[in-house]
Amino acid sequence: MRWTTNRQQLAVIAILLFSFSFLFSTTAKAQRAYSKPSDIPVEAFAALPGFANANISPDGTRLSYFVELDGQRQVLIQKLDGSETFRVPPPKEANFSGYRWANNEIILFQSSMTLQRRIFRSKTQETRWFSMDLNTKEFTWLGKPSRRKKERVSQTERIIDMLPDDPKHILLELDMNLDGMAEVYRTNVYNGRRAVEKGASRGVQNWYTDNNSEVRLGNGYSGAKFITKLKNSDGKWLDLKKADWANRYNIEGFTNSPDALFVSGISLHGTEGLYELNLQTGEITDTIFVHDAVDIDYAFENAETGKIEGVVYTDDFTRIKYLDRTKAKIQAGIDKALPDSVNTILSHIESKDWYFVLVESDQNSGDYFLYDRPNGQLNFIASVRGNMDPELMATVEEVSIPVRDDSEIPGYLIVPHGVELKNLPTIVMPHGGPYGVRDTAEWDYEAQFYASRGYLVLKPNFRGSGGYGVAFRVKGYKQWGGLMQDDVTDATNWLIQQGYADPERICIVGSSYGGYAALMGVIKEPSLYKCAISTNGVANLVRLKSGDKNNTIGGRSWTKRMGLDGADDEQVSPYHRAEEVSAPVLLMSSVDDARVPWKMSQNMHKRLKKLKKDSTYVKIEEGTHHMVTAQARLTALKAAENFLAKHIGE
Repeated sequence: MRWTTNRQQLAVIAILLFSFSFLFSTTAKAQRAYSKPSDIPVEAFAALPGFANANISPDGTRLSYFVELDGQRQVLIQKLDGSETFRVPPPKEANFSGYRWANNEIILFQSSMTLQRRIFRSKTQETRWFSMDLNTKEFTWLGKPSRRKKERVSQTERIIDMLPDDPKHILLELDMNLDGMAEVYRTNVYNGRRAVEKGASRGVQNWYTDNNSEVRLGNGYSGAKFITKLKNSDGKWLDLKKADWANRYNIEGFTNSPDALFVSGISLHGTEGLYELNLQTGEITDTIFVHDAVDIDYAFENAETGKIEGVVYTDDFTRIKYLDRTKAKIQAGIDKALPDSVNTILSHIESKDWYFVLVESDQNSGDYFLYDRPNGQLNFIASVRGNMDPELMATVEEVSIPVRDDSEIPGYLIVPHGVELKNLPTIVMPHGGPYGVRDTAEWDYEAQFYASRGYLVLKPNFRGSGGYGVAFRVKGYKQWGGLMQDDVTDATNWLIQQGYADPERICIVGSSYGGYAALMGVIKEPSLYKCAISTNGVANLVRLKSGDKNNTIGGRSWTKRMGLDGADDEQVSPYHRAEEVSAPVLLMSSVDDARVPWKMSQNMHKRLKKLKKDSTYVKIEEGTHHMVTAQARLTALKAAENFLAKHIGE
């Protein structure tokens, strides 16, 4: 997979597409800033995207996008001709996680932050939605609690419907009592006034609407049980635990019929596909989409209407299969024009009949194009990371890796630019999650940074990973330190057997669950890895399970999949087996991590030092579990670069 179109070269390429021509133009070529990958400074990889999450107002007059300023995501809004540009910084002590246009006058901003509130036992990740009037530049907090009603600040605020027929209102989900039961409010985007649309129901944390913006589905946890409630065409709320079909299928969305649903379930290939189900009979009436090798990720909704118009699935990249005939035709045309990339239609500006398109590859984090359908033009707008030359980036190769039970697991090799795939210093990088998560061939700042420094990187999708069928995922349940770890070990040995990796220079590196796997790697395989790096990793499984079980809604359910079947948690907890750590360790953690307590890594470091092990600890002041700030990424990459150079470098 290589990016072959030179986005910097001035070109006009006439392409016959459907029954008209496509005009594809790019900007003039800029002088290359760096001659080789190792010249690219660490700051460039750590930087947040310079142009991301771009969108256009409904009337097609304004462009909005994320940009990095002062190390944070901020939003820039401007006229399409570049005039009247202004920036929107995030609220104090928060980060922007998303935004969307409500109408031509109002834009909605989602912020996220880590808080420690008295009512909660631990730090929480919280979200807020604000509206901004583009005429006055004034903000309104849409979830602001009412003192008169003695409401509390909801932990999460979630837009469940944009109400396309009512541009002044949205449906906003809030839990103003902090009792684990969410309500739905019809909320005015201009002034924040709201009225209850759907009251709370025991065990429901998430509500969903149908194609007519009626609240008809709710789900969540009641204790350890996951429950689903559905309003049928007669207006009655049903508890789906009594419906036989609900045990075989998951609801993905509503069709145009009140008596039919889109559901996902296991296909004849063992992968999860999308189907249409009749509510009256509980039977499947149509197969919408099935892939023989990978699952669907989810049914794709139109951002404005909320109607299902496609299916998202991931093979080597995340892709959309459109059910809408017009978009499917346009998608096919764009793919024909740009065959060496993954091309995604992000939005449709109906007033102009324009389509906003993101073009990506393994070597390119993305370029934005605007398809002007009436004029048959596909025009380059901007690059996600304009300072990164795709021609200097590492290539990504999909591989199939044999493991000890005579089966195979998929994975991705990130091969440094311009080097022979032979006897290379190597990083094995298991992903986080672990369940339902997987790695792809998409451009990744961390892996690309390591590759720029000459390291071969392997991302193994061990059993437990998502996307490869239910059986593949379920095999990882209760296999922390067991089968999932063995898969990573087998993948490492495969690299050595193939002659790709220098057996004396292999380091295991990961974040979250990947950090756990890194620590367990140097515990279980004393001769295989020369070092380990864990970022926001699960160093103490006993503590994590206890916190999840006692302090989180649904924790009593998902913690049943954690640990190792037949073993006590201490037997597969790095902290409790610290004396067995066989190689130097770098531990890093974010103080504002609401998922894995930051002191877990610090305490692991203290225990290792007490045992006279080679351990280094780096505290990151702000970055959250997902390292969302440029400074957090820079701190981590610099520390990793020095650590790797010392232990597996030249």
